[in-house]
Amino acid sequence: MTTRHLVLRSLRPLALAALFAASVPGADLPVTVVSGFISPESVVHDPQSDVYLVSNVGGSPVTVNHGFISRVSPDGTVLDLRWIQDGVNGVTLHGPKGLWLHRNELYVADVDTLRIFNQHTGVPIRNVTLPNPFAPAALFLNHVVVTNNGTVYISDQLNSAIFTVDPEGYASVLASGPQLGNPDGFLFNDGELSWVTFFGHEVRRLTASGKIIMEAPLPAVDVTGLKLGPNPLPPGALLLDGYARWHDSLLVSSWVTGQIYRIGRSGTNIQTVFQVVGAQDNPSSPDGPAKINIDYSRSRLLIPLFNKGQLVILRLPE
Repeated sequence: MTTRHLVLRSLRPLALAALFAASVPGADLPVTVVSGFISPESVVHDPQSDVYLVSNVGGSPVTVNHGFISRVSPDGTVLDLRWIQDGVNGVTLHGPKGLWLHRNELYVADVDTLRIFNQHTGVPIRNVTLPNPFAPAALFLNHVVVTNNGTVYISDQLNSAIFTVDPEGYASVLASGPQLGNPDGFLFNDGELSWVTFFGHEVRRLTASGKIIMEAPLPAVDVTGLKLGPNPLPPGALLLDGYARWHDSLLVSSWVTGQIYRIGRSGTNIQTVFQVVGAQDNPSSPDGPAKINIDYSRSRLLIPLFNKGQLVILRLPE
């Protein structure tokens, strides 16, 4: 079989705010696609300002870039492409990925540092540098969640680790090792942390007693010949990235299949709610569905396409 390469790359989009819709103008469009981003990795709905915030890595995720965060109106208008920008107004953003909102602050996972900004003005507030017990390997922070009491959890996808930052700002490694399955997208529900496995095909959960269990499996696919950079993918790897909750279901995105899966409460009822180009179909240029999120006020799924430089806004069925 001819070896196929899965390449993480950044495509510069053709238009700043090109909108495509599968409905009549002026309606609540089932699908809207907003272009103009540079390696968009995560999105979050700010319900106070009613805008979508999109993190832009700004290039390859394994290099230091000049990243930025965009503000987008729910109608698809790009209000400010570089609202928070590396090198401007005292901001440092080398490759922003995961986003989370907590008590009027925007938390950003940025390569090796947790950066916190004012949610409304974008002014930098503080940085928390995380320890690196994996040196000489670099940190590769990915997603971030913040609990009600201010405790922060951050995934490190490449080092298969979970960091925590306590409310006083002390950072430490909570867990690491292959049993985590290279965690990517996070959720925190009912006092327990769960995540999708980038190099696996599962949702895993850390119980209150400290045990790691499988929350739900996704069907494995044949990844023979697929590579991430120079390395072959592990058998069954789906490169799971985005992770969100919709009613009693879980939504998960895969770079390999290009599917956004909906996993029912039983963990076995699995449906596809949306499909983009995956590595199975185009190994050199998958769309790269990254950190999905929900606009609960409008029942919308928000899907950043890393390699396409786009944000997909999709109406979800109730």
